[in-house]
Amino acid sequence: MSTNSKVYEILTKKRYNRDEPHLKDKLKERFDYFILHKKPIKLIGFWGVGPKSKLNGADLASCEFLVKLNNEVKEVYPPGIEFTFIFATLHGIHNGIIRESIDSYTKEIETIFKKFDFKFIYLNSLWKKYEISFGKIDAIFERKEKNWRSKIENNKTIEKNAENRNQRLSPKIAAQKYYIMRDLEKEMLEKEFSNSIFHAFSDSKLRNVLPNLPTLYFYSRRGWSDTPWFVTEDR
Repeated sequence: MSTNSKVYEILTKKRYNRDEPHLKDKLKERFDYFILHKKPIKLIGFWGVGPKSKLNGADLASCEFLVKLNNEVKEVYPPGIEFTFIFATLHGIHNGIIRESIDSYTKEIETIFKKFDFKFIYLNSLWKKYEISFGKIDAIFERKEKNWRSKIENNKTIEKNAENRNQRLSPKIAAQKYYIMRDLEKEMLEKEFSNSIFHAFSDSKLRNVLPNLPTLYFYSRRGWSDTPWFVTEDR
């Protein structure tokens, strides 16, 4: 079996993946490129913020889970994986999380990212570069036709998530503005990370809020599918 095939087999194992990859052929092409040029496999994804101001065991376990995956890849391809996370601070602001809590949490996560050699950037810088703002989101929302949300695939799921997470808007309004925000971010991510592989702690049910990049749907930790930043109690 070629190195390319071995890497693909590891990165798509069911122990790590919640769902079938998106754009499998392009995913394989990215592997081929990185391996041909002896470069680390570039994976980009969001690291969100939730109601907690301090990291806990869930955050640590998620990082260790990804390190285990990387170590397995390194056994067949020594350059391994280069994980880069986008701190989704502005998603937290949308949900009504206070700035002090966001800053405290992300600073602690920065520390463990450095320990595990994960790279990170902040969503704020990307929004600025691609001229995305809450004002722009609100303006698009105001121009939408009545009942446009009914045309959004899985709008009920997005509303349910908003009901559980958003502390400042009604679930329907929060969900619609969240969808607009993520829709604007798709083009941003597709341009900024055109040569990377996207990954998410989710499955393909929310495909419509993710960029059209080759995508891996990871478990957050072994046997768990919940995102670590929303886990407020150690398990």
